[in-house]
Amino acid sequence: MKKIIFTFLASSLIAFSGNTQETEAVQCGMNEMLELLHKQHPELKAEHELNKELLKNSRVKGESSERGVTYVVPVVVHILHEYGSENYSDANVYSMMNNLNESYNAANSGLSQISPAFDTIIGDIEIEFKLAAIDPLGNCTNGIEHINNHNTRFGDAASKLNQWNRAKYYNIWIVSFIAGENSAAPGGGIGGYSIYPSGTDGLGYRFDGAMLAGPNSGTLIHETGHWLALPHPFGTNGVSQDGICGDDGISDTPPTDGGGPCNLTNDFCETGVFENVQNVMDYTSCGIMFTDDQANVMRNSMIGISGERNRLWNDTTLIETGVKDLLLPQDPNNSLTVPLCAPVADFSVSSKITCVGEFVSFKDASWNAVVDNRTWTFQDGSPATSTSLNPTISFSTPGLKTVTLTSSNDAGSGTETRTSYIFVNPEWASYEGPHSFNLENNEAEGFIVNNPEDNYARFHIVNDGGYDNSRAFKLNNYKNVENALLYTDDYFYNDRLGGNKDELVTPSFDLRYTSGITFSFDYSYATNTLNESEINEEIKVYSSKNCGVTWILRKTITPTQIVTAGFAGSTDFKPTQNSQWANGSFVYNATSQDDKTMFKFVFIATDLSSNLYLDNINIQGTLSLTSDLISNMDLNVFPNPSNGEEIQVSYNGQDEDVNFTLRDAQGKVIATQLIASTNGVVTQKLNKTANLPAAMYFLEIQTGDYTTTKKVVVL
Repeated sequence: MKKIIFTFLASSLIAFSGNTQETEAVQCGMNEMLELLHKQHPELKAEHELNKELLKNSRVKGESSERGVTYVVPVVVHILHEYGSENYSDANVYSMMNNLNESYNAANSGLSQISPAFDTIIGDIEIEFKLAAIDPLGNCTNGIEHINNHNTRFGDAASKLNQWNRAKYYNIWIVSFIAGENSAAPGGGIGGYSIYPSGTDGLGYRFDGAMLAGPNSGTLIHETGHWLALPHPFGTNGVSQDGICGDDGISDTPPTDGGGPCNLTNDFCETGVFENVQNVMDYTSCGIMFTDDQANVMRNSMIGISGERNRLWNDTTLIETGVKDLLLPQDPNNSLTVPLCAPVADFSVSSKITCVGEFVSFKDASWNAVVDNRTWTFQDGSPATSTSLNPTISFSTPGLKTVTLTSSNDAGSGTETRTSYIFVNPEWASYEGPHSFNLENNEAEGFIVNNPEDNYARFHIVNDGGYDNSRAFKLNNYKNVENALLYTDDYFYNDRLGGNKDELVTPSFDLRYTSGITFSFDYSYATNTLNESEINEEIKVYSSKNCGVTWILRKTITPTQIVTAGFAGSTDFKPTQNSQWANGSFVYNATSQDDKTMFKFVFIATDLSSNLYLDNINIQGTLSLTSDLISNMDLNVFPNPSNGEEIQVSYNGQDEDVNFTLRDAQGKVIATQLIASTNGVVTQKLNKTANLPAAMYFLEIQTGDYTTTKKVVVL
């Protein structure tokens, strides 16, 4: 769980660089993550210690597998993202892989600047890393997959999504941030981590691979060393402390205290013996080399059974993964290095909520290949089709809209269709002035549920469990995973829940003529922990007056306020009494721009989250109608809700014609009727309004220069 992981990440600094230029030091979390792994899975520790001993003698004696043989390792890179800048490009990956191969074949240009004390023992590991050409299902791949998932913000062991068989692929994950509670690095994060092969044997296989915070070449080079059993030169305890010397047990790497400046004549640990500050595995900012005996350790790892490294480079694996005949360096424009695969279509949008006539921007995020052509289709869009990379679109009618993208090249095409993907508000508000939602009948239909990752937990209406055991919105964070198979997505459900975001958006309100506004709601929530420090969930409420383009935070239900129903105990929590509910509210000051104002609830989960319930969502205030003319009409619409009867109106005539237009939720005109001017009381049934399908409708009333809208519900 993410809170626990934070506790064990250390603050020791490590620098990663692919050349001799000094760079800012970042962190390696290898030892901390290994410690955490053993705490969560104690059975792995003994096997790790045994396998570590098997390598000990080869470290001391400098023994090695046969030299002159180049091992080829298939690689897959998993990029976790949320469609932001953290969705790193394939070009970043190709550059990173090129630098990795140079370093593991003693071909990096900076080696000419190695200190004379070490320039005769530069290690050539003779390992080539090639992005896979065939995935585990036998499909064509460029060895890079892009995964939309909130765990890009955590980078813990549970964030290792969609691992490919580690006996055939070296798995590398790239995320935006790897958390480290005690970190001295900028933002409190660490640069990356991987675990020794011996730490991933047995059930530990699921945690194999390297995790990187960004596509940093130096980080990958360092973490790949750990992946091949290489320790830090200042000792296997992984702690670099100024003034405290350590040793890694490898004969040609002298004792060092690790880190510090790139002083090539530093002999602090042993007078006359310079420290190898340019070693990739040290914590300095000028690491560019391995030693001969470090190379021996890594090559021995490649022929050992620990971590199944010996299965990665045999001919069968290389053929099955498609890398046997691929050339280096890999370039997507050269099919001899990267196969031409059909793209996987993917896209994002600037906002899933908009208004008729307003523009939203779409972004092509297709992956798995270079895209030569693309075709977008937008339901009721303007334009309705596009071939642009990132088109800007408006919609001509309200309602839910479907968007399709087809991406193609000479190898084939991929299509992604998202039904009801965009919600387009009409040109009028759903409600005028104050309104109370007790969520009975069809009132919930006007709410918009946004589940960004289209995953299990989402807001939905339930028929009981609300205040007074009524209907309510439930966010079902709980999932019964007791019988989940080992290391499946369900097995990791709770470990990956933290950071998951769900949103519930209200219908729109015309609040321009409402004063003294208070927005209020009831909520019920129970916790899955008995430790108050682990309660970090929050409910945030936002408002938007520009069709969801921007949102302003109005209210936060804090961790100290959110628990209303005590301990859930990892059950499918449902409130059973009103005492398990609390009320949240805030004052809202409307302006002339609040003609279509929406409110949004946002819940961001932790690994310990339980179900959340929302009910009685109310906007209270005093409505002053748009004009004396409309106000004096004393307009009523009835029956509302109706059971299929004709809709009737009553009002006081004001010597003006009154035009009535009934529309459905998509803006389609259902009926129109003009009632001639009069100065008497009018009671009139509207034509063509009997036996309407059960739904929500909008009745637009226009008289003179003034217009108002009433919502009508048919059951």
